[in-house]
Amino acid sequence: MMRGKKGQIPILMLFLVAIILVITALFSFFGFEQNFGNGSLLVSQAIAGVEFGQDYVNLVAKDAANKAISSPNDDLVVNFKSFVNSGDRGVQEAGNFFKEIKDDKFDFKLDGVEYKLEVKGLFVQSSYGNNEIRRNYDLCLVFGLDGNYLRKC
Repeated sequence: MMRGKKGQIPILMLFLVAIILVITALFSFFGFEQNFGNGSLLVSQAIAGVEFGQDYVNLVAKDAANKAISSPNDDLVVNFKSFVNSGDRGVQEAGNFFKEIKDDKFDFKLDGVEYKLEVKGLFVQSSYGNNEIRRNYDLCLVFGLDGNYLRKC
């Protein structure tokens, strides 16, 4: 006569599983490292490094383009490459910008009444600790006939 005892085994199994889950949760709570500040600092430094790298590349490109346009020498591309190479300070966060310019993988020309500089496939990257951030982008800048920066494309 097993009447009324059909639900005892599943209830007992449910109780054992609940106890195992509670013990597992306690172990994970006590074993968790609560030092968020150090990890957050490294991520912030990596983000700041990427921002710095992109700002540095934009500044060097704008300065070199301005000098190349204002230069009395007529060869715009040669002037631009020369000014970019003189601005290379070995900044790691600058990514592949200087290599792309050295390998002639850019387009800098007079487009109507303004100059247009395009460099495709650029990246900037920064790493601190185990955190590495890489940003891919295309650089496209427009300059006036006097060499002053006007806007992004």
